[in-house]
Amino acid sequence: MKVILCGASGLVGGEALLQCLSNKAITSVFALTRRPLSKELLANSKVTNILHEDFSHYPDSLIEKLAGARACLWAIGGMNAKFSDPTTARTVNVEYTLAAAHFFATKVAPAMSQTGKKFRFVYCSGWGTENDLKKPLWWMQDSRRVKGEAENGLFALAKDNEGAFEVLVVRPAGILPRGWTLKGMLLMLGPAVKVEAVGAVMVEMVTNGCEKRTLENGEIVRRGKELLGG
Repeated sequence: MKVILCGASGLVGGEALLQCLSNKAITSVFALTRRPLSKELLANSKVTNILHEDFSHYPDSLIEKLAGARACLWAIGGMNAKFSDPTTARTVNVEYTLAAAHFFATKVAPAMSQTGKKFRFVYCSGWGTENDLKKPLWWMQDSRRVKGEAENGLFALAKDNEGAFEVLVVRPAGILPRGWTLKGMLLMLGPAVKVEAVGAVMVEMVTNGCEKRTLENGEIVRRGKELLGG
C-alpha cells in the first residue's frame, strides 16, 4: 500500500512515519515536506520525499508523483497557542487541511474509485474539538472551534465524494513524546496519550479503516496499547 504523509517533521507526523516504515502492509510513503528529511530516513527505500513549499496549493504536476497512493496521513496543525496569531492558526489548521483534502479527493481519489475502493484521509484533530461552531465554549475556544471547522469541511468533502473519498479522525489530548516517564505523565494537565499510540492508531486506520469515523483520546489510548503490546 502506498500512502501520503503530511507533517513528517512534527511530533505526530514523525511518529506516523516510523510506524509506516515498520508496517509490512505499507510499501511506500510519499512524505510531503518543506525541508528535506534526515539522511537516515531518506536512505530507507520506502520513503519518497517530495519537497512542497505551499500547503495551500497543489499543482497538477503532483498527480503523477503520487501515482498509486491510496491514502493520506495528515498531521499538520495544532493548538492555536503554538501559532503567532489566530489568523495563522486558522490558515494552517483549516485552509491547509481542506486544500490538501480537496486535491486528493478530486485529483488522486478518482483513479481508485474505478477499482471500487475509496481514498482514505486520516486526520489528526484534537481533544475537545467542537463541531457546533456556534456553541458557547468556556475553555480553549479558538482551538476547539478551528479544529471543528476543519473536521466539518472534511466531512462535507467526504459526503460530496462519497464513492471515492472517506475521512477518519483521531482526537488525541496531551501528546507525550517518546521516552516520557510516569512522572512526566503526572505533570501533564488533563488527559494524555503517548505519541506511539497516536501513530500506531493512525497507521492502522489508514491501512484497515475503522468502524467509527472519529476516535476520542481514551479510545486511542486503549487501541494503542493493544497494537503496541501494552
